[in-house]
Amino acid sequence: MFKQDIEFYSPTNLKAYNLDQTMRYQLNILENLDVFTRRHSENVANLTCRMCEYLHASKAFTIHATISAYLHDIGKMFIPPEILNKPDILTNEEFEVMKTHTTIGYNICMKDLKLRPYARSERFTIMKI
Repeated sequence: MFKQDIEFYSPTNLKAYNLDQTMRYQLNILENLDVFTRRHSENVANLTCRMCEYLHASKAFTIHATISAYLHDIGKMFIPPEILNKPDILTNEEFEVMKTHTTIGYNICMKDLKLRPYARSERFTIMKI
């Protein structure tokens, strides 16, 4: 069986897909509130970009998927820090609050015309939980 070695993590790939000023602003807010979530969003975007390239997806689809991956946790900006950064297991009540980040992210995207095309990706996240 043929096995192809692929390194899916390559930070240079993401530089080809520049985010507009609105999205950079949103991500900078996210970074200021929670560096871990920002790093996670970058990693998810990077892996998404690499998978799209591996699957020979169109450039337009790759850009859309990569930006959607960046934004997938944008709703966590409005989760209280004591829940978002809690080092222990969340209580049932805290977990219910944490789950709202997907709906919040969807609403953020729907309210902003530049982010609205990515709201569908947030909706898919909502459906997973």
